[in-house]
Amino acid sequence: MDYLQQMNLTLYDLINVKGVEDTIDKYPLMASPVPSSILIAIYLYVIYKWGPSYMENRKPFNLKLIIAAYNIFQVVACSYLVMSYIKVGFKFSFIGRCTPKLPVEEYEYGYDAVYYGWLAMCLRMVEFVETIFFVLRKKQNQVSALHVYHHISTFLIVWWSLKLSLSYQEMSIMVLNSIVHIIMYSYYLLSSYKVFHPLTRRVKPAITIIQLAQLVTMLVHVYAALQPTCAANKFIYKLHAVNLVILISLFSNFYIQTYIKKSRKVKQS
Repeated sequence: MDYLQQMNLTLYDLINVKGVEDTIDKYPLMASPVPSSILIAIYLYVIYKWGPSYMENRKPFNLKLIIAAYNIFQVVACSYLVMSYIKVGFKFSFIGRCTPKLPVEEYEYGYDAVYYGWLAMCLRMVEFVETIFFVLRKKQNQVSALHVYHHISTFLIVWWSLKLSLSYQEMSIMVLNSIVHIIMYSYYLLSSYKVFHPLTRRVKPAITIIQLAQLVTMLVHVYAALQPTCAANKFIYKLHAVNLVILISLFSNFYIQTYIKKSRKVKQS
């Protein structure tokens, strides 16, 4: 609220907030935060109310092929994003540093860096379907606070970053996230087939460690953006920092409860 007061923003101003570049406001879902807020409300209604009610007297759906296709899509889409970010100027040396503003211009192949940022936001939105898969398979216990918070917070942070900041700082975070997702969805794809179970059971704890390493690296990157000499939007990066600390806490707790404490119980039994 302090930030909004300093900026003299009313609720109307917030709903009709202009992007840091006019370019971004032209993309679907980006002119106002209202459509994305409605989307999140629908998502929550479906996974907590309509979905469980619909499945109450039904058998779980067999979605093995659909989920396999989805995992392949995610691997391909995230790989495409990483390669596209490199095309428009991303360098891995940007990670952990204050980096410059995105070039907002058309490239010879027709798309600018803002377009790929928007695609990344859309991909975060598509990930909502994962929770719906849980509901349709009657695995409501997997609709955890960590899972739901992670999906919603990531989508919102990417939306507001794209809207109000637009620097290589965000691109670095999306590249990190996309690389981890390539690993993650490859693991999910393999783990859906019994022949790969000996491998996937061994690497399963490593997936959470990789996610935690990603979050810590992002926090270091966000710290660089918050330095006085960095021109990145400080409000956005304060949100990033708070969100990352929450996610690190949640993922750490998940790792401790799932792998460390369960392992101790197995040894004691």
